[in-house]
Amino acid sequence: MSSSQESTALETISIKIPASPEYLQVVRLVAAGLASRLSFTLEDIEDLKIAVDELSAYITGAHGRSGTLAVSFTLHGDRIQIRGIGEYTESYEVRTELTEFSRMILETVADSAELSASDGRPAFSVVKNKRA
Repeated sequence: MSSSQESTALETISIKIPASPEYLQVVRLVAAGLASRLSFTLEDIEDLKIAVDELSAYITGAHGRSGTLAVSFTLHGDRIQIRGIGEYTESYEVRTELTEFSRMILETVADSAELSASDGRPAFSVVKNKRA
């Protein structure tokens, strides 16, 4: 691990939204506000919003799902890590592998990004480092 990945978290902020695309703007706005606090460039903030939107869409689906999307934002002095997990009230089959197109987008806008399953629930993680 690099020293930036080992840096101590300054704080973690958590939110829960309905697992519906209409609410993804809230996740993007929180991500942008927190990245701004870390003095990210405007370009990096826009990149982070794209990454969060791309990954969150896998959790909510195009038409929404019954339940919530729980998102935590962990701030470090030089980076932000965002984790999301779908907490559904019904059973859904959710893709946990990125499409090739999504992978290309995320490789461009994030330092690391993944889609996975956590205890049978769909989850994502994205890290964006502040440029030196």
